[in-house]
Amino acid sequence: MAVVPSNTNLNDWDYWDYRRRLWRDLDLVDWDLPYWKRLARFNSSPDLSRVIVGKDGFEANVDVHPFKPYEIQVKTVGDTVIVEAKHEKRRDGDNFVGRHIVKRFILPRGFYPNDVRSELSSDGILTIKCPTPAQHERSVYVRQVGLPYLSIKN
Repeated sequence: MAVVPSNTNLNDWDYWDYRRRLWRDLDLVDWDLPYWKRLARFNSSPDLSRVIVGKDGFEANVDVHPFKPYEIQVKTVGDTVIVEAKHEKRRDGDNFVGRHIVKRFILPRGFYPNDVRSELSSDGILTIKCPTPAQHERSVYVRQVGLPYLSIKN
């Protein structure tokens, strides 16, 4: 016997009323505008951060253009890179605006948090890089013990 959740409080009218209100709200959107302009009508913006892991290493880009360089903090905790940008409320025309963003990126296995570097471009894109771990060749010392292996085994 399968247990299927059901909501006995809703009837068919509630379902169709919900769909009607949803389409009414979505119908206010200008579908000929690009999606980032449509999102701006709902006081939202697209997430412009991206992560690339390739032969050159780990790279993450974060759009932090509303923040000044001293308001941006990049730190590593374990294998996680945390980007935090915050500025207190300040006057913007007739309004007060305060922003705070936090992005977390988990480094892939084998990447070292001590190798993480960050750069801020002039257009406000923060780039976090971590190079690929180097595969070093090393020689291992061979130590000879007193007894032969075969005599220990028997």
